[in-house]
Amino acid sequence: MIRLAISADGHVSEPVDLWSANLTPSLRDRGPRVEVRNGKIAMVVENRVIRKLAEAPADMPEGTVANLAGWGENDPASRLEALAGDGVSGEVLYPTVAFFTAYSIEDDALQDAVCRIYNDWLADTFCDRRFVPVSVLPASQPAACVRELERIAGRGVRAALLPAHSDSLPYNDAAWEPLWEAAAGTGTSLSFHAGSGRHQARVRGPGGAVTNYVVVLTGPIETATLLCASGILERHPDLRVAMVECGAGWLAWALDAMDEAYEEHEVFVKPKLAEKPSFYFRRQGSVTFGRDPVGIANRIQTGDRCLMWGSDYPHPEGTYPKSREILEEQFRDVPQETIDRITWRNAAELYGIATAAEFASEIAP
Repeated sequence: MIRLAISADGHVSEPVDLWSANLTPSLRDRGPRVEVRNGKIAMVVENRVIRKLAEAPADMPEGTVANLAGWGENDPASRLEALAGDGVSGEVLYPTVAFFTAYSIEDDALQDAVCRIYNDWLADTFCDRRFVPVSVLPASQPAACVRELERIAGRGVRAALLPAHSDSLPYNDAAWEPLWEAAAGTGTSLSFHAGSGRHQARVRGPGGAVTNYVVVLTGPIETATLLCASGILERHPDLRVAMVECGAGWLAWALDAMDEAYEEHEVFVKPKLAEKPSFYFRRQGSVTFGRDPVGIANRIQTGDRCLMWGSDYPHPEGTYPKSREILEEQFRDVPQETIDRITWRNAAELYGIATAAEFASEIAP
């Protein structure tokens, strides 16, 4: 029985003029926006098309600013109404335009300003206890990440987004160490959302759409493994990390593969850890999924604490508007304690903004 549901993954659509109204004049023309480019509605930053979304209507001329209607309510009351209709009591909020554009920005000053403006708007707008706002960090600059994380933590935001991949400066580089320290010290959970940090459509031609989807979903395996095997989680036991919108079916295999590599290739392994790599993810890591019977079946190997359900509202690959129906189906014959932990308690405890006790009071005896 699904007694309560908190979605650990939802997306909000930023106001159409968020950056054009708030960036300084010297940066404004290069800020993120959604507009018509070559007959397509596209996300643009630094005057580069980052992602094409749809065909533009014939009556929308080149350069017309477009509204992302239907990409996630940015009015809290309307969003709560949509969640209630889906049987969801609370939600972790990730961006839409900022998600696709912030990590493509080449100008450090612009990236810093774009993140700061988004984070302030998010904190100001979604202050209801049912929402967990996730700030966006300027990930090309570790020192700037620390400053922004500490600034927004001062406003009560306890979750922050980094790209799933950082190829130019891998996460095991010493330059990131102050960020892990700051996140652990402020109690800020770090999220690594699938589909960020690398191009989502790397394979072209026949089979490309399916192949790219699968590769994107499994991308966080690399980062999860790196955080464990490099000693980051061991050094920072208070650091919490979440791999988002990547499913959970891979996790049991990945945890086992990490341990196998650590033991069988011991001569090459650095650093030497006090525990096997899987221990650290089970202690400090989480993954989110929407519809994943394999991940639920594999919970015996991963443990319940690592798993969090998310609707991915309003994306078409998510469970909205049939989340309750899908949850009831995939959790059939699962013990009630496990259902509660995966569908709401893990998220409530991880993010701590709306406590587990507050949500538990909503469950009828």
